[in-house]
Amino acid sequence: MRLALLADGIWPDTIGGMQKHTFYLAKYFALNGIQVDLYYCANDAAIVIKQFSFDETLNIKFFKVEFPVFKVNFPSHYVINSYRYSKRLFRLFSQQPKYDYVYAQGFTGWYFVKRGVQLGSNLHGLEMYQKAFGFKSKLAQLILKIPASTIIKGSAVNFSLGGQLTDILKKQGAKLIKETPIGIGEEWLIRNVHQNDKIEFVFVGRNEKRKGLDQLFQALQNLKTNEYLFHFIGISEHKNAVDMPNVIMHGEIKDVQKIQSILSTCDCLVCPSIAEGMPTVILEAMAMGLAIIATNTGATSLLVSQENGHLIEPGNQQALLKSLYHFTKISPLELNKLKNNSFQKVSEKYIWPISILATINALKA
Repeated sequence: MRLALLADGIWPDTIGGMQKHTFYLAKYFALNGIQVDLYYCANDAAIVIKQFSFDETLNIKFFKVEFPVFKVNFPSHYVINSYRYSKRLFRLFSQQPKYDYVYAQGFTGWYFVKRGVQLGSNLHGLEMYQKAFGFKSKLAQLILKIPASTIIKGSAVNFSLGGQLTDILKKQGAKLIKETPIGIGEEWLIRNVHQNDKIEFVFVGRNEKRKGLDQLFQALQNLKTNEYLFHFIGISEHKNAVDMPNVIMHGEIKDVQKIQSILSTCDCLVCPSIAEGMPTVILEAMAMGLAIIATNTGATSLLVSQENGHLIEPGNQQALLKSLYHFTKISPLELNKLKNNSFQKVSEKYIWPISILATINALKA
């Protein structure tokens, strides 16, 4: 099979769940003998290419395309540039021999569906159809629904990560939906056996409104105990984190081993997002044997339950506070049970050698 993989960024040049998904798709498609033409944008193409082994690159061709920018940002600039980028991809794509399959990440397939190209699209978290708080967030959703609606209705196949995301796609008129979960690399399967005197939480993500950081810091300010430490990976400061001695800001980290080193000392990942898909950070934390506190968004309910943590409603600060407090008082026996369940679930269902087979079967069906 010869496949075109359309992406608007790729890990580790660009940090994000979809970008990491793109990297692993290319990697494991190649390892399974699929010829991949990878269309992507990057600040540093060299750092992208060197992540792949020599054997993998035998089945991957790299097509770097510049993502357009305006000199001055304005409302909807990202959406307009996404359309322009999709058009640039199409121009290069149309010069290549015909593909057996076209797999489009995010908005990359926008111009393609307008030209009648049969493709499979993955809009991942579908955040524009999930909860939003505040005027700016709701306005952004309205703008993002323009390309999303066109892509969903124009794609031959819409890939879903499952859970609530499949229901969203059905409501938006998707022709055919195929559920294909994401996965993580086997290098993440490192069972955490570290024992702490007090609970250590960790957050991994960008400083974005939808990540629920405001609610998280407000909950921490109301947490009536100091029996915890809280690590933040991905942000270096926050307006509500002033004078919080139990908080450790690590900033942005791209080195996997450094992230794993921090996670190996932690007990519980906290993912309080208002909107999500199937967060890679949850899978990675589970693979390292962490319990999870997460909001019931996207496909998160497939990963988190009372067996390995707490699943709470997005935006519910009191529920978040209650869960945090519970973990500060949890017994070592109960905590180890939750952590063991996390590790077992990921190792059995969500490592890429297993996950990729579901995706390949979906392409061939």
